[in-house]
Amino acid sequence: MSLVQVMLLSSANAFTASLSSSASASSSPLFANNNNVKKSNDAFLNSLEEIDGKEPSSESLAVLRESASSNIETILSTFSDKDPPDKKLKGALQEEASNNKNASRSNTASPPITPQPQHEWDVYICLSKNSKERGASATLDTFQSLSPPSVQIHPAILSKSKAKGPNVRCVQVNHPHKAFEVNNVNEIDKVYRILTKHMGIEDISLQARDCLKFTYQGNSHLEQNELSEAIASYNSALATNYQPQEGILLLLRATAYLKRAFAHQVELRKTVNDLSDSVPDPTDLGRLYQIAAQHPSLSKPLFNKVMRDCKLQDKKFRQTKYRHGLYEYALLHAAQDSLRSTQLLPHHAKTWLRAGDALAELRKLKESALYYQKAIELDPTLRDRLEPVIERLERSQQFLEKAKGWYSRDTLRLVLDVAG
Repeated sequence: MSLVQVMLLSSANAFTASLSSSASASSSPLFANNNNVKKSNDAFLNSLEEIDGKEPSSESLAVLRESASSNIETILSTFSDKDPPDKKLKGALQEEASNNKNASRSNTASPPITPQPQHEWDVYICLSKNSKERGASATLDTFQSLSPPSVQIHPAILSKSKAKGPNVRCVQVNHPHKAFEVNNVNEIDKVYRILTKHMGIEDISLQARDCLKFTYQGNSHLEQNELSEAIASYNSALATNYQPQEGILLLLRATAYLKRAFAHQVELRKTVNDLSDSVPDPTDLGRLYQIAAQHPSLSKPLFNKVMRDCKLQDKKFRQTKYRHGLYEYALLHAAQDSLRSTQLLPHHAKTWLRAGDALAELRKLKESALYYQKAIELDPTLRDRLEPVIERLERSQQFLEKAKGWYSRDTLRLVLDVAG
């Protein structure tokens, strides 16, 4: 017999003995229904005998508690309103009955369901100064981009380590003792290896990994003003057809094309200045003709010089047209990418801002102002910066309307593009 059974049996026997002795010594209504008390107590003892010799289960223990509760309630039912027993005794019996009922309910109810965690892994990315200098922000972004919902990413400050950062600590939620830490996580392939090999996560998109790899390469080239390499990297990223990144990639490529357009504009101005310097002053050209007329022997050399100068001017003019073409080509690409990004990311103010920049450079001034206004609507912090630009665009539009009667369309465009 278990310890629980011994305690319950001892309590029952002692309680029954006390009731019997009290009943023979008194005629109070408390013991008028002593037979009911005995029956209830017998049922209690029978329940106890059924589990004799083995540990009671939750269900058996519930039966015992229910029997004990019924035993006490039977006693309470013998009280008479006209001749109440001692208040302390009745209060004690009521409290014990209530406790037994609660215990019975708690044991018969379904076992409590332990809430399962919504995720399986916690990954902590160290964003200390040392780790940030080594690219921890990019590591954090990579984990957030590649990780499925079962992995939660947390920026943190991890304990100082002599190892090179960025440092990453991975903790399995249900098995925290299996935590591990990896240092020098500064490449996308390392992040991918941690997720797939060390954490055992299989549903990581190779498409997303390759797209991010080319994107970060493009960003690095863009920061170093290596525009051709940046555009090539963004082209490779877009070729992966990873749709969630398309809008951002188009915005980044538009930025690269716009910077390339500005670089071509600088070269265009230099070429135009060289062309201007190669064109002789009309007064000087008239003097050469006078000299040739006065000295026929010099006419041929002077003629040859004029012809060489004309060829040089023609070469520089073609260079000017070429540079201008490169400038407009880059602008058209920037406008195309930025306009498409506004469709993919309509709530992203920077897409509308970049589209406004490209349209302004293309002398689409009315359209540019509309895009700038949309950017302000999405991000009111841009108001102080863009409102003066919008006012300047309106004045430029008025000037263009007047200038159309003075110059051809191509000449006017070239003049304005050189002037900036």
